[in-house]
Parts: sequence; C-alpha cells; structure tokens
Amino acid sequence: MGVNPNQLPALLDQSLAPAYLLGGSEPLLLQECRDQVIQAAQQQGFAERNVHEVGRGFDWGELVEDSAALSLFSSRKIVDIRLPTGRPGREGAQVLVEFVESADPDILLVVSCEKWDSAIRKSKWASVLARAGVLVEIWPVKPGQLPQWIRGRMNSAGLDSEPEAVAMLADLVEGNLLAAQQEIEKLALLKPGEKVSAEDVTRAVANSARFDAFRLVECALLGQLGECLRVASGLQRTGVAIQAVSGALYRELTLADTVRAAVSSGESESAVFGKLRIWQSRQGPMRQLLRRLTGAALGESFQALALIDRQSKGRAGGDPWQTLDRLLVQICQPGTAGFN
Repeated sequence: MGVNPNQLPALLDQSLAPAYLLGGSEPLLLQECRDQVIQAAQQQGFAERNVHEVGRGFDWGELVEDSAALSLFSSRKIVDIRLPTGRPGREGAQVLVEFVESADPDILLVVSCEKWDSAIRKSKWASVLARAGVLVEIWPVKPGQLPQWIRGRMNSAGLDSEPEAVAMLADLVEGNLLAAQQEIEKLALLKPGEKVSAEDVTRAVANSARFDAFRLVECALLGQLGECLRVASGLQRTGVAIQAVSGALYRELTLADTVRAAVSSGESESAVFGKLRIWQSRQGPMRQLLRRLTGAALGESFQALALIDRQSKGRAGGDPWQTLDRLLVQICQPGTAGFN
C-alpha cells in the first residue's frame, strides 16, 4: 500500500502493518514519519528497538542474527533499518525480501531511505515491502509550495501568522524544512497563541547565520555599505559558506532585474510587485536599489557573482570574500568599485 506522509497518522490509528518502507530526501519529514511508526508500535507492545545504519561493509548476516535473538524482557521488537543511499545491495535486498516473506508477528520492520527515486521504487525488494506493508513516499516541498507548508506548520503550532511573516520565513530558510520547523518552534515559545508579524520572524532568527545572510541582502538593498561589510566579515569569521551569501544576493538581484525590465516595458510598478509577491516591507528597499543601479550595473553585479562562484571552487584566482566586498561597494555606491 502506498500513502503520503499526511495519510500515515490515520492509517496507524487503524492498524499496524508488518513492515513500513519510508522513502524521501526530506530529513525532517522522513524522521517524523519514522517516529510516528515507532510510537504507534510501542503503544502496541513493541518495547524493544534495534537500529541499524547501513553503510559500506555492513554485515547483513549480523542483522538477521540480532533480529532473531529473543530479549529477556520483550519478545516483540522493532527492526529499524536506515539506508542512506536507498540501495541495500544484492545481499541486503535478499535479506529484506526474506524478512518480509517469513514475517514474524513479533517483529516490525521499518526501512527508511534517505534517497528515493523511481528506480528504487521499482526494485524487487522495495516492491515486496510495499505489497506486504506500507510504502510512504516523501517528495520534496517545491519552492512555490513552501509558504503554504510553513503556514500549515504555524497553524498546527497555534500561531496566527501574517502573510509577510510566512513569506519572510520561507525566504530565510531557503527550502530547508528542518530549519523552518526549528524557527516555528521558537516562535511558538515566544508568541504562544499570538499573531506573528514579519518583525517577529526577524527578531526570532536574528542570531542565526541564515538571518545574517538575509540581513546582508537587506542592507545591500538599502545601500548601507558599512553594515554590509560588517555582516560579511562576521559571516566569513564564523565559517559560513560564501555560496549561501552569494546565492542570497543573486536571488535578490535577479528579482530586482526582473522588476526593472517589467517596469521598463510599460508595466506599473505596483502590478509588478504584486505579481512577483514582493511584500510591502521590501518594496521600499527594492525601489532604493533600482534608483541606484542601472541595467548595466546589475549586469556587472552578476559578473561579479559568477567570479565569486568560480573563485570559491578554485576555478579562478583571487579571494571570493574580497570580491564580495567589492561587489557590495558597487551595489551600495555604484561606480566606486571594479571587477577587472
């Protein structure tokens, strides 16, 4: 049987299957599904749990012996097998199939794959597990779905969130669901049962590296060079990957270039802001940036970002953080820095 993560709780309330196959590359959702299965099993008397991380050289024979051994304290156990690659190999596949075909009502098999694709789904071992038990497929949350996902999580946490708060948090976490959930849990402690604004999100994540990268972008929009350089220096000192910073700048400059092109073609600025979902608090800083930078200046900025990318990968000479500083000067004070 195949279900999605949202259907799993109701299914567990009805009955417990002999095996569960969980597949997906979203660590948070994979862990939540695994926890739900294990909790349901423990409520039905599966008090013992053996966890097996399958890596190179993993001994499948030892797993079989371990699973067959009866505990002095409990005869019902959970065999929790974790496959980072989603591929158990020939021996492992055979062991999993035999496990299911000789099902023991006192053993619950839970297999979770951190990588999941159609090839794994169609493999013999996965098909056998899916037919004998429950297959839970966890697909990535797409960028356009992230705000809705965050809104749902906030509602579940008892938070009444403003649209701008949801949009800001979606921007800050950059698709990292675990980071989003952590920030939501923090907000639930700070604002229990209260309305959450964009300012609340800003204050809640003010000490995180992700926020510092976001803060750098905001200062760049406003032309605050001193603050930009200070934040960039702090990010470098704390070991933040420069790709996270340049990526945030790239997204914002691309958005600004889209606004510039649309307005130049005759669209109204307000209509463009609405179409691109640029919320009210960001419209002022975006206007300031576009007043400072021409299309040519934006082009130079993209060239600088490309250079930073090459430097960070060792494909061009120079220090990417120094190039970033020069780019920030160019964004905040156009015409005062070059990239040759």
